[in-house]
Amino acid sequence: MPVDVVIFGGSGFIGSNLAEHFNDNGYKVRIADISPPKRKINGKVDFQRCNIVEQDSVAKCLSDANVAINTAIIQIPKINEDIRLGYEVNVIGTQNICESIYRNDTTLGMIQAGTWHTIGEIGLSGIIDESYGYRPDKVEERAKLYALSKTIQETIVRYYGYMSRGKKYIIIRSGTVLGEDMPEATAANIFINNAIKGNPITPYQHSMYRPMLYIDIEDLCKAYEKITQKILNGEINNHEIYNIVYPTPITVIELAELIKKIVEEETNKKISPEINIINSEKPQLYTPDDKNKIKVDISKATKEVELKI
Repeated sequence: MPVDVVIFGGSGFIGSNLAEHFNDNGYKVRIADISPPKRKINGKVDFQRCNIVEQDSVAKCLSDANVAINTAIIQIPKINEDIRLGYEVNVIGTQNICESIYRNDTTLGMIQAGTWHTIGEIGLSGIIDESYGYRPDKVEERAKLYALSKTIQETIVRYYGYMSRGKKYIIIRSGTVLGEDMPEATAANIFINNAIKGNPITPYQHSMYRPMLYIDIEDLCKAYEKITQKILNGEINNHEIYNIVYPTPITVIELAELIKKIVEEETNKKISPEINIINSEKPQLYTPDDKNKIKVDISKATKEVELKI
């Protein structure tokens, strides 16, 4: 019996949540990753050890699969510590998945986990829709390799879409994903962990007004399921891109203030963390008005994916 969905990188935060969501909704799911998920997943999900750097390993995982989802990524800070590994997983791995789908008669298509960081973070203005364009150099230095990687991933997937032989190559360009067990290095998780311990929340001065786009993991999972179903039913055009984000950006300092407020409300002010802005001695990259210079267009997602946020 064919597998409905194979999730590459399925042991990670997004991948494991997708695996559980699909399983809960009656899909036959396989996680393909170098190691099993650390978190317990409700229900029975098939795990198959896979190194996406190896073409044969990827092809084996896809041999009986209808749809592939690629969430595999080496991200910050690991990508800056091991640049070669980042290239192998993020670039070669994505190429291997696309090529295996291209050659495989069973697999109908794939969804690539994209990110809003491909449009950059500095100097954003105007209406941001799916055609806004790539600006991976317009990010802070520490995020540059990550933004380049995600841009390359999207480019590979889109190129395969043009030579698809009927396969569907789709991109979900999401906001920074919030939810339980999100990666430790994200600003949101650092702020939350500090806050619930009663420690100060510490945004950096040079980036405190950076406009950020977010999405909750539950809303993201629903979008993936909807698009997967469209691939299975042949109801989606090829090489489509969808913005799956909350349309109103918030700044890093606003995120810190929001987390402070929530912790105070949930603990009846037994925990009231301070916000200590760290002077990193770097030039200020953003102004308080930057978030008002952009408007995110999610009409395509609300119409075609029935995104309700």
